[in-house]
Amino acid sequence: MIEAGRRLSAAVLVIFAIAACGGSQGGGKTDTSPIKIGFIVSLTGTFAANGKNEQNGWNLAQKQLGDTVNGRKIQTVFADDQTDPNVALSDARDLVERDGVVMLQGPIPANAIGAVASYAGPHRIPVDDITLCSDVQIKSYKQFGNAYASSWSCDQPSLMMGQWLYDQGYRHITTVGLDYAFGWLGVGSLMASFKKAGGSIDKSIWAPISTADFSPYVPQIPQKTDAVFALMAGAASVKFTSAYRQLGLKDKIPLVGNTTLTDYSALPAMDAEAALGIRITAQYCDAIDSPENSKFANDYKSAYGVYPGYYSDAGYTKYRLLLSALQKLNGNTSDSKKLVSTLKSTAIRAPRGPVKLSTATNSPVENIYICEVKRVGSDLRNVPIKTFKDVQPWGNLDQKQWLDVYAKNATTRPTG
Repeated sequence: MIEAGRRLSAAVLVIFAIAACGGSQGGGKTDTSPIKIGFIVSLTGTFAANGKNEQNGWNLAQKQLGDTVNGRKIQTVFADDQTDPNVALSDARDLVERDGVVMLQGPIPANAIGAVASYAGPHRIPVDDITLCSDVQIKSYKQFGNAYASSWSCDQPSLMMGQWLYDQGYRHITTVGLDYAFGWLGVGSLMASFKKAGGSIDKSIWAPISTADFSPYVPQIPQKTDAVFALMAGAASVKFTSAYRQLGLKDKIPLVGNTTLTDYSALPAMDAEAALGIRITAQYCDAIDSPENSKFANDYKSAYGVYPGYYSDAGYTKYRLLLSALQKLNGNTSDSKKLVSTLKSTAIRAPRGPVKLSTATNSPVENIYICEVKRVGSDLRNVPIKTFKDVQPWGNLDQKQWLDVYAKNATTRPTG
């Protein structure tokens, strides 16, 4: 088994080196081979809408910003992980060992991100994860130095929502979350932040990620709780908000949530009366009032018929960051360490605002917004009502406290 592992590692290194060098024959010839980027994305399964938005954002950026650096065309090889960590791991292997990509764009589900990290880290394959969403990533980033997350830390918006809720006068709340790593991190950090501010948690309710009907869960919410924080994503967001309204809580208990509750991967499918007035905490809202976002949002709607969601912004930003780094390197991808270090040190202005990576976590320092679903013209939009500028990955916690909270919540349900 050890010898087989050595052969695999050697094979990966050879393929990776050939891909990085583009099969150049030397002699001072300019390398015009394509720069192959492997993109693992959920195009089927629970997070298919999210994945399609991310793919759309990437494609729009490539079309608008250009796809060639110093004579080398950026070629994207997409792979559908089917919202399954085992498939994501297989995709990563195929993209590197079969297709010869020079780096990977990581998947959406937290468990799939961790699965890919377990392969890409030891093989030193550059990876841009969409989120920092597992303890495996933190350890892998530190040990191997091959990867980073360009969009957000899974719990970063939740940390600021905890503070905001307390500032608004709420003193005891209930949480409802999807029962997997993303839910644990988002809900757990909300709890830690809210309790640090002085609040308390009435009850924590957990639903399986595959839940199709939330009517058994909504009645478990205490009637005298001040507010409900919901961490849902994709189809679950639509189903939960519908049940919340149908069972009579919409006009009784304020509903707030994480980025994904009313993100545009879910909002167009929601009942307007169920969605209006919901407030979320997010690193991206479609109605951010800035020249960069106004252009991006309008161009995206022209191209795809709907406004962009955070996954759309994430895909767009991933490509913009990659292109900026490749331009600094004049398209030279022969040194994977230099490629990663350039990507990590490149600061950009994205539709969501200024983005730079924290050297402590390899995840973004960026604005976090509190947004409210409002009707703008004939459309439902997530409109910012509060901006927290240049938020560190640990939010309103100190770094050590955050690391402790994160490590626990990344692997198990948080306790109130």
